[in-house]
Amino acid sequence: MARRATHLDEIWDLGVPVLMLDAGDMFGRRTKMEQEQTRFLCEVHGEFGFDAIGLGEWDLNYGLDFLREMIETHHLPFTNANVRDETGNLILPEYLMVEKAGIKFGICSVFDPDQKITTMSAHKDSFIVDEPLPVLRTLIPKMRREGAQNIVLLSHLGDHKTEQLLRDMAGVDICIVGHTRRPYRTERVVGQAALAAASFESRFVGRMDCDFASDGELKAFSVTIKDMGSNVADDPTMLERVESFKSRLEEIRLAARGPYMPTRGSESESFLTERECRKCHLDIYKTLQRGAHQSALTTLVRKGQAQSPECLVCHTTGYLYIGGYDEKPPANALRNVQCEACHGYGTRHERGEGWAAEARDSCIECHDSENSPNFDYDTYWAKIAH
Repeated sequence: MARRATHLDEIWDLGVPVLMLDAGDMFGRRTKMEQEQTRFLCEVHGEFGFDAIGLGEWDLNYGLDFLREMIETHHLPFTNANVRDETGNLILPEYLMVEKAGIKFGICSVFDPDQKITTMSAHKDSFIVDEPLPVLRTLIPKMRREGAQNIVLLSHLGDHKTEQLLRDMAGVDICIVGHTRRPYRTERVVGQAALAAASFESRFVGRMDCDFASDGELKAFSVTIKDMGSNVADDPTMLERVESFKSRLEEIRLAARGPYMPTRGSESESFLTERECRKCHLDIYKTLQRGAHQSALTTLVRKGQAQSPECLVCHTTGYLYIGGYDEKPPANALRNVQCEACHGYGTRHERGEGWAAEARDSCIECHDSENSPNFDYDTYWAKIAH
């Protein structure tokens, strides 16, 4: 984000009109911590001054109410022409009209009906997604009648579906392609539309320099892709904000553990993960891979409880221990119930400190009367005997 701020300042300092666009998927993954990051991201994007933002499936990860809260709070210009709520109403403005350098741009966005929308409030939200082609065939003439000299499509359809759409219909002058994993580094034209794309997660920023006729018609364009790598300097002010937010996010993340803080064990010991175990115990590893312990975290994900500390204690390895499971890498490699969940730190095993003797006692920590009322050691052991 700090590098992007530097790059945008360089563009604005040129003193030419800039149309700022995003084709969607601004929001993060469906976790509480990613949601907090998304709040910060929306705050900054609101300050960047985007003119239009298309809708991607990730932008509904936290539900429609959250999306609308971010739009209202940070004045984010989201638009979409083919996603409706269960009552049949469009969830966002159908299109936006933006004037730059005396030229009126009609900007609209469409979403892929084949893309699944899954929200953290799935019990509340359901959506109807119309086919993009008939929607645009009606919408483009409407924008023209309202004075749009250039039609800009924010297409969250990916590469192939976008190109097919542009071949099947006329009227789009500029198309920004979303839901793609590759930036367009050269000039591309499909039908009459000039295409541009930058890949996901802000790794690249795309720029299209356009030459317009006096009547607003696009005469020529060129594209460049800027890699937001280490060759771009961090904006000092933005960097300070980002670092401050990271500290605040870490406080939130740790506070969410409540009484389930990693206080057991020792900082002098380490979990080595099952990948280290299998080097010497391949047969046992293969046996355990077929058991329910190997999908323990997946079970929580399916139930929407993958962020619940009281559940992670028994569905991951070493959650209550120093150096144990954490959602941040590298400790996220300790997901599920691995060897060390029962036997303890792998570094102790290296010293030959009687792993097997402790394993039996560990079972009842999770298979207690509340969570596993039918637990019987001999019966359960037979399922994972090794």
